[in-house]
Amino acid sequence: MEPTFAQELPFLRKLAGNRRLFANKWFRREWNLIEEKKRKSLSILMIVGKVLLTLVFIVVITVLLSIAAAVIAILRHPASQELSMAGVAGDPFFIKAALWAQIIGFISGVILSYAIFERRKGWTLGLHTHRLGRRFGEGFAAGALLITISTAGIWLLGGIKIVSLQWTGTLGLELTWGFLLFVGVAVNEELFARGYLQGLVKIRFGTLSGITVSTVVFAFLHTFNPGMWNSPLPILNLLLAGLLFALSREYSGGLWMPIGMHLSWNFFQGCILGFEVSGTPMSSLIKTEIQGASFISGADFGAEGSLVTTVILVIGIALIYSDYRRRAPQMQMN
Repeated sequence: MEPTFAQELPFLRKLAGNRRLFANKWFRREWNLIEEKKRKSLSILMIVGKVLLTLVFIVVITVLLSIAAAVIAILRHPASQELSMAGVAGDPFFIKAALWAQIIGFISGVILSYAIFERRKGWTLGLHTHRLGRRFGEGFAAGALLITISTAGIWLLGGIKIVSLQWTGTLGLELTWGFLLFVGVAVNEELFARGYLQGLVKIRFGTLSGITVSTVVFAFLHTFNPGMWNSPLPILNLLLAGLLFALSREYSGGLWMPIGMHLSWNFFQGCILGFEVSGTPMSSLIKTEIQGASFISGADFGAEGSLVTTVILVIGIALIYSDYRRRAPQMQMN
């Protein structure tokens, strides 16, 4: 029976001091392979540990802020009305405050983890202000255009029916709230997936590994969204969207382009065009009804559950990748 790697390693360490053995090319090559595997294993463990610790920071900050929100919700009620735990959970103020507690907790946890472990290691989260407006605008325009084209395709193929175009003062407030909500969602998801995780993996294993890991993790952050697993299309489209955002992070050299793209994609999808956003319903300017085959309409998951969106995302990825490859030499010179 052959010895295991764990059994061989102590023996090889003893041999490491033997100069005659190290003069042997085969032995040096095998030893270097072992050392390389060990370095990669340690790097993977360090990345996993840092991500888990970041999640701990996020949870702690979120819980503290949620407790503060619950206390404020209780104090806002008259002393004569006793508020139960169920009452607090259903309080409109607490629901919105708890949602923002999650967003702030996510952003704060990522920044705290980066500041402690990575700030002095020569890479950034991508929040620099160079060409901020231009990159954000490019991303916002691209996201709005892609989801609008996808919606048009779904409508032309009979996946949705436009019921009405509505506007009221109350709707205006709800759309403002929706926009601010999606700003928070775009910033916290992009900061974690494309800013911290992609950078953390890229600095140790290269660009391709960084893009791959951030894409997969981003998709599975939506694991518990309503309708996520009703068909293969939601997870496929989230993987493609994650890849699109990851490529735009590399293409632009920062987070503002993917943040703008993520923001407009969600806002237009949910608050303008009338779809559910990754299974979450929103108040919308255009009221629509789904109809026909679910693989066209996206069913209850929204446009991100549609095959039409799959095609549009693939086209978007191909365009940004080809443009990135075309501009790469010029970007390196600059």
